[in-house]
Amino acid sequence: MEVFGVSLSLWTVVTTVLLLWIISVIYEWLSHLAWRRKYKLRGDFPLPLVGNLFSVTGQKWEKVDDKMLEKYGPVSVITFGKFTTINVSDTGLLKKIFIKDHLNFQNRFTAESLDTWPMNQTLIALKGDQWKRVRHIVTPTFSTGKIKMMVKEMNYCAGLLTTGLMEKAKAGESIDSRKHFGCYTMDVIAGTAFGIRTDSYNNPDEQFVSLAQQVFGQSALNPLIMFAVFFPRIGSFMVQWLGVCLFYSKKALSFFTDVIKAIINERQEKGDTGRTDMLQLMMNANFEVGTEETKENSQSGKKLLLDELLGMGIVVFAAGYETTALLLTYLSYILATHPDVQDKLLKEVDQHFPSDDTEVRYDVVMEMPYLDQVICETLRMYPPVNKMNRVASKNDIEIDGHWFPQDTIIGFSIWQVHHSLGYYPEPEQFKPERFTHEEKAKRDPFVFMPFGHGPRNCIGMRLALLEAKIATVSVLRKLKFVKCPETAEHLDLIKETFMKPKNPVKVGVVVR
Repeated sequence: MEVFGVSLSLWTVVTTVLLLWIISVIYEWLSHLAWRRKYKLRGDFPLPLVGNLFSVTGQKWEKVDDKMLEKYGPVSVITFGKFTTINVSDTGLLKKIFIKDHLNFQNRFTAESLDTWPMNQTLIALKGDQWKRVRHIVTPTFSTGKIKMMVKEMNYCAGLLTTGLMEKAKAGESIDSRKHFGCYTMDVIAGTAFGIRTDSYNNPDEQFVSLAQQVFGQSALNPLIMFAVFFPRIGSFMVQWLGVCLFYSKKALSFFTDVIKAIINERQEKGDTGRTDMLQLMMNANFEVGTEETKENSQSGKKLLLDELLGMGIVVFAAGYETTALLLTYLSYILATHPDVQDKLLKEVDQHFPSDDTEVRYDVVMEMPYLDQVICETLRMYPPVNKMNRVASKNDIEIDGHWFPQDTIIGFSIWQVHHSLGYYPEPEQFKPERFTHEEKAKRDPFVFMPFGHGPRNCIGMRLALLEAKIATVSVLRKLKFVKCPETAEHLDLIKETFMKPKNPVKVGVVVR
Protein backbone atom coordinates (compact mmCIF):
# COMPACT_ATOMS: atom_id res chain seq x y z
CA MET A 1 0.00 0.00 0.00
CA GLU A 2 1.36 3.42 -0.95
CA VAL A 3 0.28 6.65 0.80
CA PHE A 4 1.71 10.02 -0.35
CA GLY A 5 4.48 8.19 -2.13
CA VAL A 6 5.41 6.18 0.97
CA SER A 7 5.09 2.43 0.82
CA LEU A 8 3.27 1.02 3.85
CA SER A 9 2.52 -2.55 4.71
CA LEU A 10 -0.95 -3.59 5.88
CA TRP A 11 0.52 -4.43 9.29
CA THR A 12 1.92 -0.91 9.60
CA VAL A 13 -1.48 0.62 8.81
CA VAL A 14 -3.28 -1.65 11.27
CA THR A 15 -0.84 -1.01 14.11
CA THR A 16 -0.89 2.74 13.45
CA VAL A 17 -4.69 2.86 13.56
CA LEU A 18 -4.72 0.71 16.70
CA LEU A 19 -2.12 2.94 18.38
CA LEU A 20 -4.10 6.08 17.54
CA TRP A 21 -7.26 4.46 18.93
CA ILE A 22 -5.45 3.53 22.18
CA ILE A 23 -4.14 7.09 22.50
CA SER A 24 -7.68 8.47 22.00
CA VAL A 25 -9.06 6.08 24.64
CA ILE A 26 -6.38 7.13 27.14
CA TYR A 27 -6.98 10.81 26.32
CA GLU A 28 -10.73 10.46 26.92
CA TRP A 29 -10.07 8.53 30.14
CA LEU A 30 -7.69 11.21 31.48
CA SER A 31 -10.18 13.91 30.46
CA HIS A 32 -12.90 12.08 32.36
CA LEU A 33 -10.72 11.84 35.48
CA ALA A 34 -10.04 15.57 35.24
CA TRP A 35 -13.78 16.19 34.81
CA ARG A 36 -14.53 14.22 37.97
CA ARG A 37 -11.90 16.17 39.86
CA LYS A 38 -13.16 19.53 38.60
CA TYR A 39 -16.69 18.93 39.86
CA LYS A 40 -15.59 17.05 43.00
CA LEU A 41 -17.51 13.94 42.01
CA ARG A 42 -16.75 10.85 44.07
CA GLY A 43 -17.10 7.27 42.94
CA ASP A 44 -15.25 4.04 42.22
CA PHE A 45 -12.15 4.53 40.08
CA PRO A 46 -13.08 4.05 36.40
CA LEU A 47 -11.01 1.99 33.98
CA PRO A 48 -10.33 3.15 30.43
CA LEU A 49 -13.13 2.36 27.95
CA VAL A 50 -15.32 0.25 30.30
CA GLY A 51 -15.51 2.66 33.24
CA ASN A 52 -16.98 0.99 36.35
CA LEU A 53 -18.42 -2.04 34.59
CA PHE A 54 -16.28 -4.61 36.41
CA SER A 55 -16.85 -3.09 39.85
CA VAL A 56 -20.60 -3.76 39.60
CA THR A 57 -20.64 -6.95 37.52
CA GLY A 58 -22.47 -9.73 39.31
CA GLN A 59 -23.95 -7.44 41.96
CA LYS A 60 -27.62 -6.61 42.40
CA TRP A 61 -28.40 -3.00 41.56
CA GLU A 62 -29.84 -2.15 44.96
CA LYS A 63 -26.62 -3.41 46.56
CA VAL A 64 -24.61 -1.18 44.25
CA ASP A 65 -26.79 1.84 45.09
CA ASP A 66 -26.55 1.23 48.83
CA LYS A 67 -22.80 0.62 48.65
CA MET A 68 -22.29 3.88 46.77
CA LEU A 69 -24.40 5.73 49.33
CA GLU A 70 -22.46 4.27 52.26
CA LYS A 71 -19.04 4.81 50.66
CA TYR A 72 -19.42 8.17 48.90
CA GLY A 73 -22.47 9.87 50.40
CA PRO A 74 -25.75 10.99 48.79
CA VAL A 75 -24.14 12.05 45.50
CA SER A 76 -21.81 9.72 43.63
CA VAL A 77 -20.71 9.07 40.07
CA ILE A 78 -20.59 5.89 38.01
CA THR A 79 -19.49 5.37 34.39
CA PHE A 80 -20.33 2.77 31.75
CA GLY A 81 -18.56 3.21 28.47
CA LYS A 82 -19.23 6.74 27.20
CA PHE A 83 -22.12 7.36 29.59
CA THR A 84 -21.65 8.82 33.05
CA THR A 85 -24.38 9.04 35.67
CA ILE A 86 -24.50 11.05 38.89
CA ASN A 87 -26.51 8.96 41.34
CA VAL A 88 -28.55 10.92 43.89
CA SER A 89 -29.69 9.20 47.09
CA ASP A 90 -31.00 12.23 48.96
CA THR A 91 -34.70 13.08 48.68
CA GLY A 92 -34.06 16.73 49.56
CA LEU A 93 -31.84 17.04 46.48
CA LEU A 94 -34.24 15.00 44.38
CA LYS A 95 -37.13 17.23 45.41
CA LYS A 96 -35.25 20.29 44.15
CA ILE A 97 -34.29 18.51 40.93
CA PHE A 98 -37.86 17.32 40.27
CA ILE A 99 -39.82 20.36 41.39
CA LYS A 100 -38.06 23.54 42.55
CA ASP A 101 -35.34 23.49 39.85
CA HIS A 102 -37.41 21.50 37.36
CA LEU A 103 -36.59 23.82 34.46
CA ASN A 104 -32.88 23.00 34.85
CA PHE A 105 -33.60 19.23 34.89
CA GLN A 106 -36.61 19.07 32.62
CA ASN A 107 -35.45 16.35 30.23
CA ARG A 108 -35.03 12.64 30.65
CA PHE A 109 -31.91 11.00 29.28
CA THR A 110 -32.22 9.12 26.03
CA ALA A 111 -29.36 8.07 23.80
CA GLU A 112 -30.79 10.02 20.88
CA SER A 113 -28.46 8.63 18.23
CA LEU A 114 -29.26 5.10 19.41
CA ASP A 115 -33.05 5.49 19.66
CA THR A 116 -35.47 4.19 17.06
CA TRP A 117 -38.36 5.95 15.34
CA PRO A 118 -41.10 6.46 16.52
CA MET A 119 -39.92 5.80 20.11
CA ASN A 120 -37.84 8.96 19.87
CA GLN A 121 -41.15 10.86 19.62
CA THR A 122 -42.70 9.70 22.90
CA LEU A 123 -43.17 11.75 26.07
CA ILE A 124 -40.31 9.77 27.57
CA ALA A 125 -37.89 10.87 24.86
CA LEU A 126 -39.11 14.35 23.90
CA LYS A 127 -37.22 17.35 25.24
CA GLY A 128 -37.66 21.04 25.91
CA ASP A 129 -40.42 22.95 24.16
CA GLN A 130 -41.53 19.94 22.13
CA TRP A 131 -42.12 17.95 25.31
CA LYS A 132 -44.07 20.87 26.85
CA ARG A 133 -46.28 21.16 23.77
CA VAL A 134 -47.07 17.45 23.53
CA ARG A 135 -47.59 17.05 27.28
CA HIS A 136 -49.99 20.01 27.26
CA ILE A 137 -51.99 18.51 24.39
CA VAL A 138 -52.28 14.95 25.72
CA THR A 139 -52.78 15.72 29.43
CA PRO A 140 -56.58 16.20 29.09
CA THR A 141 -56.77 12.67 27.67
CA PHE A 142 -55.89 11.38 31.15
CA SER A 143 -58.25 13.65 33.11
CA THR A 144 -60.70 12.16 35.61
CA GLY A 145 -63.62 12.84 33.30
CA LYS A 146 -62.00 11.04 30.37
CA ILE A 147 -60.87 8.11 32.52
CA LYS A 148 -64.41 7.62 33.84
CA MET A 149 -65.49 7.03 30.24
CA MET A 150 -63.19 3.97 30.15
CA VAL A 151 -64.64 2.22 33.23
CA LYS A 152 -67.10 0.15 31.19
CA GLU A 153 -64.27 -1.32 29.10
CA MET A 154 -62.24 -2.07 32.25
CA ASN A 155 -65.22 -3.91 33.76
CA TYR A 156 -65.58 -5.99 30.61
CA CYS A 157 -61.90 -6.97 30.74
CA ALA A 158 -62.10 -7.64 34.49
CA GLY A 159 -64.95 -10.04 33.74
CA LEU A 160 -62.71 -11.98 31.34
CA LEU A 161 -59.99 -12.06 33.99
CA THR A 162 -62.35 -13.35 36.70
CA THR A 163 -63.75 -16.02 34.40
CA GLY A 164 -60.26 -17.29 33.63
CA LEU A 165 -59.31 -17.37 37.31
CA MET A 166 -62.60 -19.08 38.21
CA GLU A 167 -61.78 -21.91 35.80
CA LYS A 168 -58.43 -22.39 37.54
CA ALA A 169 -60.05 -22.32 40.98
CA LYS A 170 -62.64 -24.95 40.07
CA ALA A 171 -59.92 -27.15 38.58
CA GLY A 172 -57.81 -26.75 41.74
CA GLU A 173 -54.86 -25.46 39.71
CA SER A 174 -52.34 -22.81 40.67
CA ILE A 175 -51.90 -19.77 38.46
CA ASP A 176 -48.99 -17.89 36.98
CA SER A 177 -50.05 -14.43 38.17
CA ARG A 178 -48.01 -12.57 35.58
CA LYS A 179 -49.72 -14.45 32.76
CA HIS A 180 -53.28 -13.83 33.95
CA PHE A 181 -52.86 -10.21 34.91
CA GLY A 182 -50.81 -9.57 31.79
CA CYS A 183 -53.80 -10.78 29.75
CA TYR A 184 -56.08 -8.41 31.68
CA THR A 185 -53.91 -5.33 31.24
CA MET A 186 -53.38 -6.25 27.59
CA ASP A 187 -57.14 -6.31 27.04
CA VAL A 188 -57.67 -3.07 28.98
CA ILE A 189 -55.00 -1.08 27.20
CA ALA A 190 -56.07 -2.43 23.77
CA GLY A 191 -59.61 -1.29 24.45
CA THR A 192 -58.94 2.00 26.21
CA ALA A 193 -56.02 3.05 24.00
CA PHE A 194 -57.14 1.85 20.56
CA GLY A 195 -60.76 0.74 20.88
CA ILE A 196 -59.80 -2.83 19.97
CA ARG A 197 -61.39 -5.80 21.75
CA THR A 198 -58.92 -8.61 22.51
CA ASP A 199 -59.27 -11.76 24.58
CA SER A 200 -55.63 -12.36 25.43
CA TYR A 201 -56.24 -15.31 27.72
CA ASN A 202 -58.05 -17.35 25.07
CA ASN A 203 -56.08 -15.98 22.12
CA PRO A 204 -52.47 -15.69 23.33
CA ASP A 205 -51.02 -16.29 19.86
CA GLU A 206 -52.95 -13.47 18.22
CA GLN A 207 -50.40 -11.15 16.61
CA PHE A 208 -51.63 -8.08 18.45
CA VAL A 209 -51.16 -9.86 21.79
CA SER A 210 -47.90 -11.67 21.16
CA LEU A 211 -46.08 -8.68 19.64
CA ALA A 212 -47.18 -6.29 22.38
CA GLN A 213 -45.34 -8.46 24.87
CA GLN A 214 -42.14 -8.00 22.87
CA VAL A 215 -42.03 -4.21 22.57
CA PHE A 216 -39.92 -3.75 25.70
CA GLY A 217 -38.39 -7.20 25.53
CA GLN A 218 -34.73 -6.19 25.37
CA SER A 219 -32.63 -6.56 28.51
CA ALA A 220 -30.21 -3.78 29.41
CA LEU A 221 -27.51 -6.48 29.45
CA ASN A 222 -28.16 -7.39 25.83
CA PRO A 223 -24.68 -7.73 24.23
CA LEU A 224 -25.67 -5.49 21.32
CA ILE A 225 -26.81 -2.74 23.70
CA MET A 226 -23.63 -3.08 25.76
CA PHE A 227 -21.55 -2.79 22.58
CA ALA A 228 -23.41 0.39 21.59
CA VAL A 229 -22.83 1.85 25.06
CA PHE A 230 -19.08 1.36 24.78
CA PHE A 231 -18.91 2.35 21.11
CA PRO A 232 -21.80 4.83 20.60
CA ARG A 233 -20.55 6.07 17.23
CA ILE A 234 -20.64 2.55 15.83
CA GLY A 235 -23.97 2.01 17.57
CA SER A 236 -25.34 5.18 15.98
CA PHE A 237 -24.21 3.95 12.55
CA MET A 238 -25.93 0.61 13.19
CA VAL A 239 -29.20 2.35 14.11
CA GLN A 240 -29.22 5.20 11.59
CA TRP A 241 -27.83 3.41 8.54
CA LEU A 242 -28.27 -0.31 9.10
CA GLY A 243 -31.72 -0.11 10.69
CA VAL A 244 -30.73 -1.98 13.87
CA CYS A 245 -33.25 -1.64 16.72
CA LEU A 246 -31.39 -1.80 20.04
CA PHE A 247 -33.92 -1.24 22.82
CA TYR A 248 -37.15 -2.50 21.31
CA SER A 249 -38.47 -5.28 19.12
CA LYS A 250 -38.26 -3.97 15.55
CA LYS A 251 -40.99 -6.33 14.39
CA ALA A 252 -43.33 -5.21 17.18
CA LEU A 253 -42.71 -1.50 16.54
CA SER A 254 -43.35 -1.93 12.83
CA PHE A 255 -46.57 -3.84 13.49
CA PHE A 256 -48.01 -1.31 15.94
CA THR A 257 -46.98 1.64 13.79
CA ASP A 258 -48.94 0.13 10.90
CA VAL A 259 -51.92 -0.67 13.16
CA ILE A 260 -52.14 2.87 14.54
CA LYS A 261 -51.78 4.42 11.09
CA ALA A 262 -54.55 2.19 9.77
CA ILE A 263 -56.87 3.13 12.65
CA ILE A 264 -56.17 6.84 12.15
CA ASN A 265 -56.79 6.67 8.41
CA GLU A 266 -60.00 4.67 8.81
CA ARG A 267 -61.44 7.04 11.38
CA GLN A 268 -60.49 10.13 9.40
CA GLU A 269 -62.09 8.71 6.24
CA LYS A 270 -65.32 7.82 8.10
CA GLY A 271 -65.34 10.97 10.21
CA ASP A 272 -65.59 8.72 13.27
CA THR A 273 -64.89 11.09 16.18
CA GLY A 274 -67.28 9.77 18.79
CA ARG A 275 -65.10 7.05 20.31
CA THR A 276 -63.74 7.38 23.84
CA ASP A 277 -60.41 5.52 23.54
CA MET A 278 -57.17 7.45 24.15
CA LEU A 279 -56.11 7.45 20.50
CA GLN A 280 -59.37 9.14 19.47
CA LEU A 281 -59.21 11.59 22.37
CA MET A 282 -55.71 12.64 21.32
CA MET A 283 -56.87 12.95 17.72
CA ASN A 284 -59.80 15.09 18.82
CA ALA A 285 -57.58 17.25 21.02
CA ASN A 286 -55.29 18.61 18.34
CA PHE A 287 -53.90 16.48 15.56
CA GLU A 288 -52.88 16.88 11.97
CA VAL A 289 -50.82 14.64 9.71
CA GLY A 290 -47.39 16.27 9.91
CA THR A 291 -45.85 16.77 6.49
CA GLU A 292 -42.69 18.82 6.08
CA GLU A 293 -44.88 21.78 5.15
CA THR A 294 -47.12 21.51 8.19
CA LYS A 295 -44.49 20.53 10.74
CA GLU A 296 -43.41 24.07 11.60
CA ASN A 297 -47.02 25.29 11.67
CA SER A 298 -48.04 22.37 13.88
CA GLN A 299 -45.35 23.08 16.43
CA SER A 300 -46.24 26.75 16.63
CA GLY A 301 -49.97 26.01 16.51
CA LYS A 302 -49.78 23.43 19.27
CA LYS A 303 -50.87 20.41 17.26
CA LEU A 304 -49.75 16.82 17.49
CA LEU A 305 -47.74 15.50 14.57
CA LEU A 306 -48.31 12.03 13.21
CA ASP A 307 -44.89 10.87 14.49
CA GLU A 308 -45.77 12.10 17.98
CA LEU A 309 -49.16 10.40 17.93
CA LEU A 310 -47.59 7.14 16.81
CA GLY A 311 -44.96 7.33 19.55
CA MET A 312 -47.58 8.17 22.19
CA GLY A 313 -49.81 5.32 21.08
CA ILE A 314 -47.06 2.73 21.30
CA VAL A 315 -45.57 3.87 24.60
CA VAL A 316 -48.97 4.23 26.30
CA PHE A 317 -49.82 0.73 25.19
CA ALA A 318 -46.53 -0.98 26.03
CA ALA A 319 -45.76 0.84 29.27
CA GLY A 320 -49.35 0.68 30.53
CA TYR A 321 -49.53 -3.03 29.82
CA GLU A 322 -46.27 -3.85 31.58
CA THR A 323 -46.40 -1.73 34.73
CA THR A 324 -49.99 -2.47 35.79
CA ALA A 325 -49.53 -6.18 35.12
CA LEU A 326 -46.51 -6.17 37.43
CA LEU A 327 -48.42 -4.29 40.14
CA LEU A 328 -51.27 -6.82 40.07
CA THR A 329 -48.81 -9.73 40.00
CA TYR A 330 -47.14 -8.49 43.17
CA LEU A 331 -50.51 -7.73 44.75
CA SER A 332 -51.75 -11.31 44.20
CA TYR A 333 -48.58 -12.61 45.87
CA ILE A 334 -49.07 -10.27 48.82
CA LEU A 335 -52.70 -11.32 49.33
CA ALA A 336 -51.81 -15.01 49.09
CA THR A 337 -49.00 -14.70 51.64
CA HIS A 338 -50.80 -12.24 53.99
CA PRO A 339 -54.24 -13.74 54.67
CA ASP A 340 -54.94 -11.18 57.40
CA VAL A 341 -54.54 -8.35 54.88
CA GLN A 342 -56.73 -10.18 52.36
CA ASP A 343 -59.47 -10.85 54.93
CA LYS A 344 -59.65 -7.17 55.84
CA LEU A 345 -59.75 -6.22 52.17
CA LEU A 346 -62.49 -8.78 51.47
CA LYS A 347 -64.65 -7.20 54.17
CA GLU A 348 -64.25 -3.80 52.54
CA VAL A 349 -65.08 -5.23 49.11
CA ASP A 350 -68.23 -6.92 50.46
CA GLN A 351 -69.27 -3.73 52.24
CA HIS A 352 -69.05 -1.60 49.10
CA PHE A 353 -70.26 -4.25 46.64
CA PRO A 354 -72.76 -6.50 48.46
CA SER A 355 -74.06 -7.87 45.14
CA ASP A 356 -71.64 -9.66 42.82
CA ASP A 357 -73.54 -8.79 39.64
CA THR A 358 -73.24 -5.00 39.79
CA GLU A 359 -70.67 -3.09 37.79
CA VAL A 360 -67.64 -1.80 39.67
CA ARG A 361 -68.25 1.96 39.62
CA TYR A 362 -65.56 4.64 39.63
CA ASP A 363 -67.01 6.67 42.50
CA VAL A 364 -67.32 3.62 44.75
CA VAL A 365 -63.95 2.02 44.08
CA MET A 366 -62.17 5.34 44.65
CA GLU A 367 -63.75 5.61 48.12
CA MET A 368 -62.30 2.34 49.45
CA PRO A 369 -59.51 3.45 51.83
CA TYR A 370 -58.07 0.04 52.66
CA LEU A 371 -57.91 -0.96 48.99
CA ASP A 372 -55.93 2.21 48.33
CA GLN A 373 -53.61 1.48 51.28
CA VAL A 374 -52.94 -2.08 50.08
CA ILE A 375 -52.16 -0.95 46.53
CA CYS A 376 -49.91 1.90 47.74
CA GLU A 377 -47.97 -0.41 50.03
CA THR A 378 -47.57 -2.90 47.18
CA LEU A 379 -46.19 -0.08 45.02
CA ARG A 380 -43.84 0.93 47.81
CA MET A 381 -42.58 -2.57 48.39
CA TYR A 382 -42.44 -3.60 44.71
CA PRO A 383 -42.28 -0.49 42.50
CA PRO A 384 -42.82 -1.72 38.90
CA VAL A 385 -40.45 0.97 37.61
CA ASN A 386 -37.18 0.92 39.53
CA LYS A 387 -34.83 3.39 37.83
CA MET A 388 -35.51 6.91 36.57
CA ASN A 389 -33.33 9.79 35.46
CA ARG A 390 -33.14 13.43 34.51
CA VAL A 391 -30.52 15.46 32.64
CA ALA A 392 -28.86 18.72 33.68
CA SER A 393 -30.06 20.45 30.55
CA LYS A 394 -28.69 24.00 30.72
CA ASN A 395 -25.55 25.30 32.38
CA ASP A 396 -23.57 23.62 35.15
CA ILE A 397 -25.84 23.70 38.21
CA GLU A 398 -24.91 23.75 41.90
CA ILE A 399 -27.42 22.59 44.51
CA ASP A 400 -26.53 22.40 48.21
CA GLY A 401 -22.82 22.29 47.38
CA HIS A 402 -23.16 19.53 44.77
CA TRP A 403 -22.31 20.21 41.13
CA PHE A 404 -24.38 18.80 38.27
CA PRO A 405 -22.51 19.52 35.01
CA GLN A 406 -24.41 20.33 31.84
CA ASP A 407 -25.81 17.33 29.92
CA THR A 408 -24.93 14.90 32.71
CA ILE A 409 -27.38 12.09 33.55
CA ILE A 410 -28.90 12.35 37.04
CA GLY A 411 -30.02 8.88 38.16
CA PHE A 412 -31.93 7.66 41.18
CA SER A 413 -33.44 4.43 42.45
CA ILE A 414 -37.09 4.29 43.51
CA TRP A 415 -36.36 1.00 45.26
CA GLN A 416 -33.70 2.72 47.36
CA VAL A 417 -36.02 5.56 48.36
CA HIS A 418 -38.73 3.08 49.35
CA HIS A 419 -36.43 0.64 51.16
CA SER A 420 -33.02 1.93 52.20
CA LEU A 421 -33.20 5.58 53.23
CA GLY A 422 -35.02 5.13 56.52
CA TYR A 423 -38.39 6.66 55.65
CA TYR A 424 -40.25 3.39 56.18
CA PRO A 425 -39.41 1.37 59.33
CA GLU A 426 -39.09 -2.37 58.67
CA PRO A 427 -39.20 -1.77 54.90
CA GLU A 428 -39.33 -5.49 54.04
CA GLN A 429 -42.55 -5.92 56.03
CA PHE A 430 -45.88 -5.38 54.26
CA LYS A 431 -47.85 -2.81 56.28
CA PRO A 432 -50.79 -1.13 54.53
CA GLU A 433 -51.26 1.07 57.60
CA ARG A 434 -48.29 3.14 56.42
CA PHE A 435 -50.75 4.80 54.03
CA THR A 436 -53.53 5.84 56.37
CA HIS A 437 -54.23 9.59 56.33
CA GLU A 438 -52.58 9.94 59.75
CA GLU A 439 -49.38 8.12 58.79
CA LYS A 440 -49.04 9.90 55.44
CA ALA A 441 -49.35 13.24 57.22
CA LYS A 442 -46.24 12.39 59.28
CA ARG A 443 -43.88 12.16 56.31
CA ASP A 444 -43.03 14.11 53.20
CA PRO A 445 -45.21 12.79 50.33
CA PHE A 446 -42.16 13.01 48.10
CA VAL A 447 -40.69 9.81 49.61
CA PHE A 448 -43.41 7.77 47.87
CA MET A 449 -42.59 7.89 44.17
CA PRO A 450 -43.78 4.87 42.15
CA PHE A 451 -44.95 7.26 39.42
CA GLY A 452 -42.22 9.87 39.82
CA HIS A 453 -42.89 13.47 40.88
CA GLY A 454 -43.08 16.93 39.45
CA PRO A 455 -44.21 18.12 36.01
CA ARG A 456 -42.65 15.10 34.33
CA ASN A 457 -44.33 12.43 36.44
CA CYS A 458 -46.17 9.48 34.87
CA ILE A 459 -49.07 10.85 32.86
CA GLY A 460 -51.00 7.56 33.15
CA MET A 461 -50.92 7.32 36.95
CA ARG A 462 -54.67 7.67 37.56
CA LEU A 463 -55.52 5.30 34.74
CA ALA A 464 -53.15 2.63 36.11
CA LEU A 465 -54.49 2.91 39.66
CA LEU A 466 -58.11 2.69 38.54
CA GLU A 467 -57.32 -0.27 36.30
CA ALA A 468 -55.66 -2.09 39.21
CA LYS A 469 -58.50 -1.30 41.64
CA ILE A 470 -61.23 -2.49 39.29
CA ALA A 471 -59.38 -5.76 38.66
CA THR A 472 -58.79 -6.35 42.37
CA VAL A 473 -62.40 -5.71 43.37
CA SER A 474 -63.81 -7.77 40.49
CA VAL A 475 -61.70 -10.79 41.39
CA LEU A 476 -62.15 -10.59 45.17
CA ARG A 477 -65.92 -10.48 44.89
CA LYS A 478 -65.82 -14.13 43.81
CA LEU A 479 -62.36 -15.49 44.62
CA LYS A 480 -59.45 -15.18 46.97
CA PHE A 481 -55.75 -15.89 46.65
CA VAL A 482 -54.00 -18.58 48.69
CA LYS A 483 -50.53 -20.02 49.01
CA CYS A 484 -49.80 -23.16 47.06
CA PRO A 485 -46.79 -25.52 47.03
CA GLU A 486 -45.20 -23.46 44.22
CA THR A 487 -45.57 -20.13 46.04
CA ALA A 488 -42.11 -18.74 46.77
CA GLU A 489 -41.14 -17.80 50.31
CA HIS A 490 -39.47 -14.64 48.96
CA LEU A 491 -39.56 -13.10 45.52
CA ASP A 492 -36.27 -12.93 43.64
CA LEU A 493 -36.41 -9.71 41.62
CA ILE A 494 -34.65 -8.41 38.52
CA LYS A 495 -34.16 -4.70 39.16
CA GLU A 496 -33.56 -3.14 35.77
CA THR A 497 -35.75 -0.28 34.50
CA PHE A 498 -38.80 -2.45 35.04
CA MET A 499 -38.62 -4.48 38.24
CA LYS A 500 -39.69 -7.99 37.30
CA PRO A 501 -39.82 -11.29 39.21
CA LYS A 502 -36.98 -13.56 38.19
CA ASN A 503 -39.22 -16.63 38.32
CA PRO A 504 -42.96 -17.07 37.66
CA VAL A 505 -45.10 -15.92 40.60
CA LYS A 506 -47.31 -18.91 41.45
CA VAL A 507 -50.32 -18.65 43.78
CA GLY A 508 -53.56 -20.54 44.25
CA VAL A 509 -57.11 -19.26 43.81
CA VAL A 510 -60.22 -20.58 45.56
CA VAL A 511 -63.89 -19.76 45.17
CA ARG A 512 -65.30 -17.77 48.09
